[in-house]
Parts: sequence; C-alpha cells; structure tokens
Amino acid sequence: MSADSSGPEAAPSKPDTTDVPLGRRGLLLAGSVAAATPVLVAALAAELATAEPAQAGSGPFVFPPDRERHSAARAMALESLLIEKGIITDKTVDSVLAFFETQMGPFNGAKVVAKAWVDPAFKQLLVDDTPAAIAKLDLPKGMTGAEGEHMRAVANSPDVHHLIICTLCSCYPWPVLGLPPYWYKDPTFRARAAREPRAVLKEFGLQIPASTEIKTWDSSAQIRWFVVPERPAGTEGMSEADLMKLITPEGMMGVART
Repeated sequence: MSADSSGPEAAPSKPDTTDVPLGRRGLLLAGSVAAATPVLVAALAAELATAEPAQAGSGPFVFPPDRERHSAARAMALESLLIEKGIITDKTVDSVLAFFETQMGPFNGAKVVAKAWVDPAFKQLLVDDTPAAIAKLDLPKGMTGAEGEHMRAVANSPDVHHLIICTLCSCYPWPVLGLPPYWYKDPTFRARAAREPRAVLKEFGLQIPASTEIKTWDSSAQIRWFVVPERPAGTEGMSEADLMKLITPEGMMGVART
C-alpha cells in the first residue's frame, strides 16, 4: 500500500478506457492458457518485442487499434494447438467462459457492496474479515477459488479514497469484479497509479479533493483487493436490488465514484 503525495500535476488527457472485446474466448485463452505453454509464450514474447510500437504522444492508456485482432488470432492458435495435443478439448474454453459469464463477475461484487451500504454490521465485517462476510451471502460456489483466494475489501470514506492496482502483473479478484480490463494490465497505468494516483484518477475524470487521502493497494497472489465505494447521497430509500444497478467494476477498483 502507498499513500498519495501531493505535488504539481501535469495537464492530463482523459484515458481511453474502452475495452473493445476480442470475444471472451480470446481474452481468457490469452491469459490462462499461456501459463501452460511456456514455449509458445516465449515465441509470442519475441514477436511482441519486434512489433511496431504505438504512436508517440498517443496518450497514457491508448493502445494500437489492431491489438484485439492480433490477440484474438494468437488466442485461437493457442487453443487449436492445445486441442491438437490433447491438453484441452473443444468444450474446455466454452465451459470456463460460461462459468465466468454466469457465476463469477461484477454482479457478485455489486451484491456485496449493496449489502454493505444497507447493513453497517456487514460492512464492518467485510472490512475486518472479507471471506467471512462474503460467506454470509447467497453467492455461487467457488467464491474463494479462481482468483478469489484471500480477497480483502477496503471502504471509501470522505477522508480516504482507495485505489486498486497490481504493480507486478494483473492480480485481480475475478469472483467479484470479473476479468480485468486491458488498461489495468498496462505497465504505464501500473507504474503511474503507484507513483501519482491523484493525477491518474483525474485523468479518469475522478476529482479527489486535496483534503482526501488516497491509498493505493497493490494486489498480488497473496491478497486481491477491491473497494467498497461510498454510498451516493439521495439513495436512502432504494432497495438492495436497485442499489446494485449503481455499482460498477470501476467503482470497486477505485477509478470511479461507484
């Protein structure tokens, strides 16, 4: 964890946070299958090392426009090779995708946060013992597996705003947030968010008052963090189901209000 240090900020340009999907099949394959195929990963790394860089001055979180097409092609090639070698079947990827589309994702996180908004005792337990609090809810089986091991929650307040990053790679609490967006894994975001979180949040359109402390939490294989945003004003009469509709993955990462 690191705290924000005040200082002059460069004029920001709002980042392009639109994550154009290559199809969940390609995204998941590129991330999860690669770990089982180090030789292919080495070959891909060599290819990426000689690839044309993004245009200079294109902004901190702007990526080559054809990145998804290339990633999808690599992912499909990996899948075909793994099927050919008998490591997976033609049903493996679809079953994993179905699991993360219907069982694990930001809809779980929204349910957790909405409960914390209406139940102070649950919110305190969520911060003190996140797994115990999550276990009290009617959520799908497997919340403590598949990137959900050792999840921890931190709660925003008027005095403190929390930001989640992973400086090492892309550790992320999949069961409550889903799959990480492309920019979360970008080295520029990871480095700058640790060094100058207030400036980075401003580029996301989130103005944090100078009087509010910013704490940055570094997720890892040991702990995967998520944020409980502040409950918006004027929502006192809303049901948990309606509150859930206000909650976004970005809010639970700390780059948006909710």
